[in-house]
Amino acid sequence: MRHKAVMVILSVTALLFATVGYVVADLYDRVPGFLTFSQAVSPAAPPALPHVEKNQNVQWKATEGNPVDPKQLEHLWQKNEAAAAEGGWKSWAKIVDATTGETLLEKNTSQAHTPASVTKILTAYAALTHLSPSQRLATGVSREGTNLYLWGQGDLLLGAGTGNPDAVNGQAGVADLAGKTIAALNNNGVNAVQLYWAPQPFTGPSHLNTWDQQNSGDYEGHVAAFAVDAGRIDGQENAFYSAPAATVATLFADYLRAAGITVEMISEAAPPENTYEVARIESATQAQQIRYMLEQSDNTLADQYCRLTARTIGAETSYSGAVSTLILTLQNAGIPTQGIHLDDCSGLSENDRVSADTLIATIFDSVREHKTPAVANLVRSLPIAGVSGTLTSRLQSENTRANVQAKTGTLGKTVSMAGVLTTTSGRLLIFALGNDDVPRNEAVTTRPHIDEFLHELSNL
Repeated sequence: MRHKAVMVILSVTALLFATVGYVVADLYDRVPGFLTFSQAVSPAAPPALPHVEKNQNVQWKATEGNPVDPKQLEHLWQKNEAAAAEGGWKSWAKIVDATTGETLLEKNTSQAHTPASVTKILTAYAALTHLSPSQRLATGVSREGTNLYLWGQGDLLLGAGTGNPDAVNGQAGVADLAGKTIAALNNNGVNAVQLYWAPQPFTGPSHLNTWDQQNSGDYEGHVAAFAVDAGRIDGQENAFYSAPAATVATLFADYLRAAGITVEMISEAAPPENTYEVARIESATQAQQIRYMLEQSDNTLADQYCRLTARTIGAETSYSGAVSTLILTLQNAGIPTQGIHLDDCSGLSENDRVSADTLIATIFDSVREHKTPAVANLVRSLPIAGVSGTLTSRLQSENTRANVQAKTGTLGKTVSMAGVLTTTSGRLLIFALGNDDVPRNEAVTTRPHIDEFLHELSNL
């Protein structure tokens, strides 16, 4: 019996994500909202892998499925090589047997490649390694006399109105925070306040100038103490407020004024020590937000979580500090990082470079029995072909739909994908592949070559 290469998602988490009504795509990787299928897809779990300690020199034995002949992959890859030669771009790929660790195909991987949004796999790995998956990010209000201080732990997915407990984006609502605050003020007979809001909680710039220089700055917002919908302007996909925390403060103040409270907007300021909390709201869990980041390929959320990760371990929380934390996490796990260079943790910069070895090893480390249980959820948090996220409208053939689970990446000259799939006989494979240096910034037009290769690979 064929097993799909998709791990079972906990029912509660599945319910949360089923209600998300739109897709936040990475650069040029836009896909429509979730589809309605005539028959629900219930993917089975991938093959169970034996526990092997890190760095233990053990040859794993096949658990199920027929081993894949590397010669078959050589034959399948010839189409991609021919297309690349004709189109004037460079194709690369690495395929590994998840049970044995054997490399089945390795093409043009001697150098690191532009990863685009598959970088978010590494970001999620670092975040799941250091952060508590069940922890929630609080946004609250503290008071000192008639001074109110709006503070936050980093939730960029606030809802503008009432919170939705069945959503990830918008689980905590600004209207609810305002309502609790209004009740507290009324109970104390306070009808006029001065409002301060939290400053940017990280060091360095909140937005990377490199993206603007590459004309891609519109595809990511600003890291901040809090934001509604990752700082998007009125739900627009690629338009962001330059000061998302101040925007939330303005919205919060409007709610208070509507209740008859006079509000004077003052400035950014952290709460002093002698304040006391009057209200708070909490986000979806960090694991759910990380899954959302991966499924929707949310660039802003990726860099936010990279900085939250750096802050957790006491590292510098600038872009460079967050990147260094990511790379150090991989190295401490024994994952090769030769050739890696990152300007960011979202993959938006064209300067980013990641090798196929790094991507494969990161996924390989997460699909086996990992010492950090949250990391084992990385693969099951990736988009599911034909079902969710940036793979909703791709890989919809019988062999790949609800089988391939992977992170996509797209920039003007680059497309990439990395993840897992199961062959017809039940063999779990890990793959990383892409097209680089596509002429005329038309990389998106080369996606079908990747999709066709994965369709044929899953049919083995």
